[in-house]
Amino acid sequence: MLRILVFLFSVLLAHSAFAGAWLREKETGFSSLTVSGSMFREFGQTTYLEYGVRDDVTLGADVGFLALPDGSRSDYATLFIRRPIGVQDGPNVWAYELGIGAGWTGETVNPYLRTGISWGRDFTLGKRGGWMGVDAAIQWDVYDTNHLIKLDSTVGMNFNDRFSGMVQIFHARVNDNAITSIAPSIIFRPLKNKSHIRLKVGTETQIGNSKATTFKVSFWRDF
Repeated sequence: MLRILVFLFSVLLAHSAFAGAWLREKETGFSSLTVSGSMFREFGQTTYLEYGVRDDVTLGADVGFLALPDGSRSDYATLFIRRPIGVQDGPNVWAYELGIGAGWTGETVNPYLRTGISWGRDFTLGKRGGWMGVDAAIQWDVYDTNHLIKLDSTVGMNFNDRFSGMVQIFHARVNDNAITSIAPSIIFRPLKNKSHIRLKVGTETQIGNSKATTFKVSFWRDF
């Protein structure tokens, strides 16, 4: 059971901040490097990449690890494809995602398949633009019945040309073990003449366990 929970935490550390219903335009991409640390001396790192092969096909990779204070470590790697559902020019945008990957703790390797569906929508509040989305996914363990169910919700707002705010709620369940956390963050462009570079600073706290708080810093780049 400990192995399952460690793997659950490593997946929660993963691509929830990036997944969504919007696809990348052809021959454009996005990359992110995130480091995180908690008060319990847990340390994690994730590398995330998306690339638009066509306007209706986005390929991606998600690689990361979580190191615990006792010296144990859980790693994962996922490759995925995202395709649209219906047209993408309306107010509501839908997409589905298929992925394959593996997680490993020590010598134990757990290959998995991932299926997901996402909804997104832009909105305007006064003169400010924002976005919201919901991502649902099931991660199917190839060897046993320990399937991971994830439901992530996001609301974001652009304050001006350089600063944005975002609040996310992550929920994950494996068998009878469930974790729900809330993650507020600020996203900003540190350089005026390089709008393709952004930094994201935020926290993630388990609901009902305020001591389980993780601090995260991400470097985002569009290309």
